[in-house]
Amino acid sequence: MEFTKFVQKWQLYSAHRAVLSCIFWLILWHLFTSSNGATKEEERRALLQLKDSLNHPNGSALVNEWVGNDYCNWYRIMCDGNLLVNNIVLSSIRQLGLGIWYPNATLLSHFENLEYLDLSDNNIGSWIMPEALCRMSNLKVLDLSSNPLNGDIIPQIRCLPSLEELYLSSIYPNHAFIPALSALCELKNLRALYLSNNSINDENIPPCMLRNLSSLETLYLSGNLLSNSPRTLAALCGLRNLKVLNLRDNFLDESSIPSCPFNNGSSLESLNISRNKLKIMDIHIYKEKLRRLGSKKFRGNINMSNLACLHLRNVGFGGSFTRSLVNLPVLEVLDISWNNLSVSIPDWFHTMPNLAIILLSRNLFHGTIPISLCQIQKLHFLDLSANSLSGVIPTCLNNITSWKKESALHLPYFTWISTSFADYRVKVPLTTKGNSLVYEGTPLYFITGLDLSMNQLTGEIPSQLGELGALHSLNLSFNILTGHIPKSFSIMEKLESLDLSHNNLVGSIPPEIVQLHFISTFNASFNNLGGSIPFENNFRTFDESSYRGNKGLCGLPLDTACTSPNKKPPQQDEEEERAGTAESDFFFFSCIAVSYVVGFWVVILPLVVSKNWRRKHYAAVDSCIYICCNKFSGFLTRIKDFC
Repeated sequence: MEFTKFVQKWQLYSAHRAVLSCIFWLILWHLFTSSNGATKEEERRALLQLKDSLNHPNGSALVNEWVGNDYCNWYRIMCDGNLLVNNIVLSSIRQLGLGIWYPNATLLSHFENLEYLDLSDNNIGSWIMPEALCRMSNLKVLDLSSNPLNGDIIPQIRCLPSLEELYLSSIYPNHAFIPALSALCELKNLRALYLSNNSINDENIPPCMLRNLSSLETLYLSGNLLSNSPRTLAALCGLRNLKVLNLRDNFLDESSIPSCPFNNGSSLESLNISRNKLKIMDIHIYKEKLRRLGSKKFRGNINMSNLACLHLRNVGFGGSFTRSLVNLPVLEVLDISWNNLSVSIPDWFHTMPNLAIILLSRNLFHGTIPISLCQIQKLHFLDLSANSLSGVIPTCLNNITSWKKESALHLPYFTWISTSFADYRVKVPLTTKGNSLVYEGTPLYFITGLDLSMNQLTGEIPSQLGELGALHSLNLSFNILTGHIPKSFSIMEKLESLDLSHNNLVGSIPPEIVQLHFISTFNASFNNLGGSIPFENNFRTFDESSYRGNKGLCGLPLDTACTSPNKKPPQQDEEEERAGTAESDFFFFSCIAVSYVVGFWVVILPLVVSKNWRRKHYAAVDSCIYICCNKFSGFLTRIKDFC
């Protein structure tokens, strides 16, 4: 009996416990979803306030972006699995005419899950409440390059415990920024530090910075004022994990560069000490570690079988192209621009399947563009500009996968730098948006480009180029191209810059081209185009300089009004008239030919061959003549009776 009561009480307790457990988890779930919803709304409002701050006092950045509630799909915003913001990329987005920007750091403190923040090249001066940055405890990558920082934000960076990559290149003016560098000594987890182009001299580098940053793997000090102080660079010997070292564009000689980075126990994989005061440097690098070579002033044993980046820009090469490059199976970046190479472009580049960037501009290359380039599936940049190339543009360029489907540019041996252009942040000059720009770092993550300008290319623009839906920049200017602008360009959905100027293109500008929603630069000047200019969507932002030198064009933004909305260019009218005349002549002579054929085979040939057919034919003719004569005789009789 007592056992039965015990069982009943236990069952009742178990039921109550199950109910209470369900209620407890429901309350927790409700609290979590309500707080998560509130967090999402806070982040959405913070982004909108950040947009307003970017545009203060009267800017137009992101004017058609950042609308609606789904901010995870907003331009330059990425979210994590919980739909919370973890990536904000706002590089070069504030208009220069708006003056110095003073962002409020409290707006960024709402993004507690933020891991990547890029505010480079936005004319940032001082910050409002910079201490609020310390709340971003998960931040791993911070890019403040190319801003006139006054130094108030640098001391706050020390309280970012998770920071792994810091970009502080081209900070101006430097006199306010440099004294705050000692704050970087506390970033124990920092793996990549970029301090290029800051006028840093030997006395400005705090000793603790190179001594304490034991996790550092990438260090950029290029474009500074480092000279002959062995004490400064001797601290490099303590950086056992250093893989990438860039000391380019300083005033160093052989005596100021320590030998420890080149020792057998070193982790060094990328080295650039070009454009210093080096005469010749004797180094020995073992274990096939060198992955990037950026100077020609070496002698010694350098194994290049693992070389991933070969940078030989403007080193005075001339004559023929060395075939020894075929022995670089893992090469991903090849820059031999600004030399005097005077041969045809080799047809064996496709034997290096990992090539992502090929820069051959400003040489004397001649001949045609080899179709073997179409086999390089990972190609992101191809720059063949300013050579003497002739022939037609290969129609097979639509075979390059990375130009058809957007893909990130990953160089796998430095996967920890997830959104910069690999370990060495290769600088890629790209003529786009009316200027010769240099893409470096994060913007290169998805940027793709094809530059064939300033050559002697002929023929029509292949319509197959329209299939390159992931291409961001296309420059075909200063050639001898003919024919029409392909309508297929309208489906190049990622295209931002299109330059077709200084060619011999005819016809009209396809009205479908206004479907290019990301286009920010368009130049079709100095051709033989005509007709009405498409003036919709982004094409409303282009001024007359994009169309000058085309006598047949009319409509806005030109002063020449169109006589009718559908006015056709004179070249197109002449072509259509000639085509119509040719079609009429063809129809006329075709009818004559058909008549002769029918008359011969249906009438004459049977009369010659068949007696039976002749008898029937003659009988039919005689019958017709007899009937006609009878009718005519009767007609004459009636006339006679009438008269």
